[in-house]
Amino acid sequence: MFDKRQEIYTTNIDNSIDDAVLDIFSQVDPNVTLLKLTFFHLPADDNEYLCNIARIRHLAKERFGDNTPLISYVAQKPFGSTITAEAMYLDEDCTVERRSRYILIECGLTRTIVTEGITPDDIAVSTYEQSHNIFGKISAILTDAKMKASDIYRQWNYIQDITEESNGRQNYQELNDARSLFYEENGWRSNYPAATGIGTSRGGVMIEIMATNGGNPANCPIDNPLQTAAHVYSQRVLIGNSEEQKTTPKFERARIAGESIYISGTAAIRGEESLSSLDITGQTEATMQIMNALIAPDNIPIPCRSTVYDTLRVYVKREEDILPAQKYLQEHYPAAQKHFVVSDVCRPELLIEIEGTAHVVFV
Repeated sequence: MFDKRQEIYTTNIDNSIDDAVLDIFSQVDPNVTLLKLTFFHLPADDNEYLCNIARIRHLAKERFGDNTPLISYVAQKPFGSTITAEAMYLDEDCTVERRSRYILIECGLTRTIVTEGITPDDIAVSTYEQSHNIFGKISAILTDAKMKASDIYRQWNYIQDITEESNGRQNYQELNDARSLFYEENGWRSNYPAATGIGTSRGGVMIEIMATNGGNPANCPIDNPLQTAAHVYSQRVLIGNSEEQKTTPKFERARIAGESIYISGTAAIRGEESLSSLDITGQTEATMQIMNALIAPDNIPIPCRSTVYDTLRVYVKREEDILPAQKYLQEHYPAAQKHFVVSDVCRPELLIEIEGTAHVVFV
């Protein structure tokens, strides 16, 4: 496992995508190994999305040459900026090998991969077909890196129009069905990765993963005492044709990897029921209470004295709800880096979803 650092950069330049992206590049720390840049920006349509992601990768290659970072482009509107970017830096001396669509990091006996946003060959086909195509590409990456599907410890699933249905099939459920098939084909039936399944406005489906093997750092899932594990949800809370057996979302509420805790996308759900009667401040508070229970020291599977939030990525359904959510989080969690985007979440009644990272402080 490698020590990484995340930084959040913003720009309000809006005269061209080139100028905005170059402004983000100018904020990058040139003295630390940059692994990845994840851009959050709302393009006008799917065609602009495809043009922008190609343009950003071209500009990155021109700027960074042989040290070009991985690029992901998420079609979500950032709050307070034209473009927001999350930078992932490597904070220790490791061997870094940049390959097509992913980076391999070797630290001692531990091997870790980080991918760019993996996209389908065709965004015009169904969510299931897009997802299946992407998981095929992920399988090829894992094979190339000499890893297994069960080495994945963190996954992001971005789904355009996540709660919309077509022929009785919800887009999120279609992603879940393709994910379940991929895991099943690889013999992976428990101890899943931390993951986020979140909506986007453009661009179809995109999936990112981090995976690791070798060495002997802590690497195990964390259950939440306040929530039912998503992979054992009842059929009642899964949306779609009631006559069909629907696969459950295959992820854990969090996963510890080394000294880092990767917190899955979390919303105001107790057990498996949405706290739908709460307003945005109430759902924000409830979500953080659930996350606090998740990373409480007595819930962590290794001995530790305390845990500390490092970053919070906040997905808010309605733009007008961002300010009260921001106010609550800044008052109660001022030290955590955070940024806010407008995004649909996986249940229509939920107003906010939060993911993040934390680290353990050992005894």
